[in-house]
Amino acid sequence: MTSEKTGPGEIIAAEWIAAAARPVRADTADGPRTDLEPLRDPARGAVAVALATATRGAHELFVLHDRVTRFLVEELGFRTLALEEDWTTGLRLDAYARTGRDDPAAALRDAWLPWQTAEVLDALRWIRSFNERHPDDPVRIIGLNFGAIRAAGYDAVEEHVRRAAPGRLAELREYLGPLRPDGPIDEHVARYRALADKRPLIERAEWALALVRSLPVDPLAVRQARAIADFHHLHALPDLDIERIETRFAQNVLWWHEHTGAKVVYWGGTAHASAGTAVPNGGRARTNAGGHLRRRLGDRFLPIGLTFDHGTVHGGVPVPSPPAAFGDAVLGTVGPPHYLLDLREARTRTDEVGAWLAAPAPVRVIGPGYRPGDDPDHHLQGGAPGTLFDVVVHTQEVTPARPLP
Repeated sequence: MTSEKTGPGEIIAAEWIAAAARPVRADTADGPRTDLEPLRDPARGAVAVALATATRGAHELFVLHDRVTRFLVEELGFRTLALEEDWTTGLRLDAYARTGRDDPAAALRDAWLPWQTAEVLDALRWIRSFNERHPDDPVRIIGLNFGAIRAAGYDAVEEHVRRAAPGRLAELREYLGPLRPDGPIDEHVARYRALADKRPLIERAEWALALVRSLPVDPLAVRQARAIADFHHLHALPDLDIERIETRFAQNVLWWHEHTGAKVVYWGGTAHASAGTAVPNGGRARTNAGGHLRRRLGDRFLPIGLTFDHGTVHGGVPVPSPPAAFGDAVLGTVGPPHYLLDLREARTRTDEVGAWLAAPAPVRVIGPGYRPGDDPDHHLQGGAPGTLFDVVVHTQEVTPARPLP
């Protein structure tokens, strides 16, 4: 692969990449995973690994998500998959993973649209298969978001209280009744956001949370009640508070690890799951979810960037190579079709390689609203390749993910 970059720094960085890159497969998630052995050392001491993807619209990146997750589960004992998804959708996916009693495709159709792919369905089915083989040591699934709490979340809170303190169930239902979603969740969110005075409903959510906290219930019940309260606080704001969302993503990962002891694989977008501590946000800097996890966990948090150079995404939308000024642009100038690159030791270098890893620069992010004409605008600022990621798994050319029928 040739490069348009002619500067000596980029050439030296490309030479290092060519020497250090380790080829990996992205054709199918099935089969041997010996090519992922270079992940063993960086992930060995981690309790949370983030797979921070540049797009959720590419087949190859979803396959790599799945392959890395299977490696972490089978080789290093990770037992939770955390998704940037509604908490209550996570409950449904988890129920399928644990029991197999649901249709996983139907469960996915309740999820955020970019998750509704055949590749994610394959990953869910593998988790279910693993759990059938390891019923006493299952992989769990959680949703990290609280922006669309569905009726199942209310049901779960009521069930916890029914078991722990049946005499308080009527009181809880009195609080939660007016809050329950009625109809499609998007319509419920819109109706709530349109209310002129949301304080009475926020108070009910907080009363329900206080009631649950006062009982000897499973800590998960408190977390579910907290999600209901968070929903009402979040949508009471005139604009969505991205800082609050990022903080809660990280808090949910940390809470789950602390209460279950399970090591967590976090599937997220680069804008959220990379270790960003100075991400621009309306004229000021914010810390994203991965940045919060880095601050709390240090080296026990491993952010892995799933990057790509060019191709087609989201049903056939073309994406060119990133502009030369992007921090991840040099990744596409050399190397195998798919490769793994450990950045950790190279960050200490004092040559052009270390300078490239440390230099603040945009990093590509391609969301569902991507338009090729605005390609340079689709990026994350406020970091450098070597600060956002510890490891990169790079694909040169991507093809569209396969949507569910």
